[in-house]
Amino acid sequence: MRSVMQPMAAPVSAPILAPTVPSAGRAASDNVMEFEAKSARDGAWYDVSTFLAHRNLDTGDPEVLVRFSGFGAEEDEWINIRKHVRMRSLPCEASECVAVLPGDLILCFQEGKDQALYYDAHVLDAQRRRHDVRGCRCRFLVRYDHDESEEIVPLRKVCRRPETDYRLQQLHATDSASAEQLKTGGDSSTGLTPRTVSSSAETPQKQQVTGTSSVTLVSHESVPSATGVANVERRASAEVSSVIQTGSPNMPSGATAVSTATPAGSADQAQEVI
Repeated sequence: MRSVMQPMAAPVSAPILAPTVPSAGRAASDNVMEFEAKSARDGAWYDVSTFLAHRNLDTGDPEVLVRFSGFGAEEDEWINIRKHVRMRSLPCEASECVAVLPGDLILCFQEGKDQALYYDAHVLDAQRRRHDVRGCRCRFLVRYDHDESEEIVPLRKVCRRPETDYRLQQLHATDSASAEQLKTGGDSSTGLTPRTVSSSAETPQKQQVTGTSSVTLVSHESVPSATGVANVERRASAEVSSVIQTGSPNMPSGATAVSTATPAGSADQAQEVI
């Protein structure tokens, strides 16, 4: 049972619910991103339900009293906003395994003998596998930051950081361009070459399998710089500060829904010479 004495501080006039803001990797219906905080009691990350109070330490670091989702008042905890409050990590859908690359910081579900919690980890290697009706079958070798242990985990245990949304956007843009090119090429071929093709070439061969070959569209050169990641985390810290001071978070403009479908490839059609 997690229970310690809480420091004294002046509470705000009313609890402020953790806001939801758009995230560029989801459809409009579930396009939400919340906050998560790292507990000093076990070093694990938990979703934030409510901001209860705030204070500034002598060091100048702001802290916020949070209530974790699914826990009661006895589990409320003071959290350093700059270090241990950030935008919520995103559970990965089966088609989003391409956005998880070696070197990435992730939030990973570690199952122990006594408890199972979410901890920060880094991806050491990714083994890409063909997807089937069960979904993603890729495996990731990760190293947990808190105890340096290593483990091979499936995608369902991985939550990616929102900074990786741009990879899915790039993939979507590439897929759209490829589909448009195939459509244009097909129209041109139909209009300019009205000849009979052999039956063996009527059905194009599938060149790519969803979630496997499409990983080549994302390279390590696209990994965001440390400055870019720091800017995102500073934005999260500023958002929390705004919530505590005003109770009305700034809502960014709506995000564009991103599709991660992998286009089927095309095969050249042989034409008979008459």
